[in-house]
Amino acid sequence: MIKDTDKMVAEDIYMSLSAIYTHTKTAAVIASMIQRSLPEFRKQLDLPEDVKFRVAPIKAKSINGYYSVEDKLAVIDCRLGWARALEVIAHELVHAEQYHTGKLKKKYVQRKGWLHHWNGTPGRKGTTYKAYRDQPWEQEAWNRQMYLAETVCRILEEKYP
Repeated sequence: MIKDTDKMVAEDIYMSLSAIYTHTKTAAVIASMIQRSLPEFRKQLDLPEDVKFRVAPIKAKSINGYYSVEDKLAVIDCRLGWARALEVIAHELVHAEQYHTGKLKKKYVQRKGWLHHWNGTPGRKGTTYKAYRDQPWEQEAWNRQMYLAETVCRILEEKYP
């Protein structure tokens, strides 16, 4: 969710106050990378028109980013190096595409709560890292992120020598 205190630094790119004042350089690099790479990611992926980004520190140690389907918002940790940030952006945009195309849906199931459905099949709630990685939508995102990041990186290197 975009907070009232977040600052819009470019069209559809927001930065938390903590990112602005505490992680100034890395956050600025990530915001610039998002701005430059998004048109190229759009050529590679079927994304919603109104996808937004928030650059902010993420409290959970093992999470570098996440995608909120309700907000159409990809949150990227502001403390990442540029190469890792590009991979995380690619990963979260794969999730944006999965939701946008209907392969992945979030549904409320009585007595179970919110569950993800992959191609119509309900997923399981996993509590371990292995269970998380074994989910089919995560497998697809992990399998595609490096190729997408490398492809976009090559294009950006040619465009911004």
